[in-house]
Amino acid sequence: MIKMNKLRLKIKERLSGMMDWMECGLRRLYGRPSLMKQFIIILIYGFVLSALSIYTIVTSIYKMGKADAQKEFMEIRHAGHLELHHRGDSITIDN
Repeated sequence: MIKMNKLRLKIKERLSGMMDWMECGLRRLYGRPSLMKQFIIILIYGFVLSALSIYTIVTSIYKMGKADAQKEFMEIRHAGHLELHHRGDSITIDN
């Protein structure tokens, strides 16, 4: 149980450090953004990540379907010049 608490504390420290780093970067770019600007930035990030997620899902489904279709169907090619051997008829008619 003690190890889990230590792990949680490490994760919290990492996340807070990352959030501080991102906030510092945004402040360097935009100065102190107002609440409306913060809201718009969050919406833009949300839309971009949502679009990226949808694109990833759709392309992976397409690739899986394409791979399955290639396994199901054989490639049809022209046989070229093919010689057939003719055998005599196995049924003989005696008159």
